[in-house]
Amino acid sequence: MKRNLVLALPLVGMMLFSGCATILGGGNQQTVSINSSKPVKGEMNYSDGSGLQHFTAPATLSVERKSKDIVLTSTNNEFDTTTIKSDMNPWLLGNIIFGGLIGSTTDSVGGAAWKYEEVVHLPEK
Repeated sequence: MKRNLVLALPLVGMMLFSGCATILGGGNQQTVSINSSKPVKGEMNYSDGSGLQHFTAPATLSVERKSKDIVLTSTNNEFDTTTIKSDMNPWLLGNIIFGGLIGSTTDSVGGAAWKYEEVVHLPEK
């Protein structure tokens, strides 16, 4: 009986912590606040050209977490192009340690393995 319990505990732990960044690190979506000293119009898309969104800053954008950077460009040449780097979500490391291949794969495929800065200030021209 004790042997079965000792063998079952690591398996239960792996199941509990699989997808750790998805569950604890904010999921596959994130909000990014875009701030500026005056209202400016711009476009947001990922570095691969997908996910185009128009905004008027200050704004809050809902973005999908991806391994791709986010590029903010001005539609009226009011601010310099700004890149928001995609960084590894710290929860992914915990998932690799406790959840192994299954949990880290869940986070990577869903996008939760990545994160962006939460607040971005647009540089004026």
